[in-house]
Amino acid sequence: MISAIDPTVQAFLGFLEQEAASDPQRLRPFGGHIVQRAADLVEDVEIDLLAPFEED
Repeated sequence: MISAIDPTVQAFLGFLEQEAASDPQRLRPFGGHIVQRAADLVEDVEIDLLAPFEED
């Protein structure tokens, strides 16, 4: 399977790469309440990672 990278995503990842290289002290890990909030949001979500994407 060949996948193409969305140009917008590619540009954003390039921006993040530049920011991380030029100012690494600004990088901070997620912690505590943010991780718990994300876990709460997806607690009852079931995903089949092998299922094909639905076309919208």
